[in-house]
Amino acid sequence: MLWGAPRIHGELLKLGFAVAQSTVAKYMASTDGCPCGQSWGTFLRNHLPQIAAMDLFVVPTIGFDLCMFWSLSGWLGASLSGST
Repeated sequence: MLWGAPRIHGELLKLGFAVAQSTVAKYMASTDGCPCGQSWGTFLRNHLPQIAAMDLFVVPTIGFDLCMFWSLSGWLGASLSGST
């Protein structure tokens, strides 16, 4: 954990708050199991239709022109592509 009770206690002391480290530890969120309450698998199943990826490819041609390809794809294979 990046911000444990000792570090938060120290920062509070620097700000002028006189509080015991044990009090800080008492009110910190518990890290038993997954602190977010949801696993990555559950998150992905819940948001699968909204997940998409976008990319822009720029390829220089032999005549020093730029050929640009734009690609947008969804998780379920739906795809929109365009080129200029």
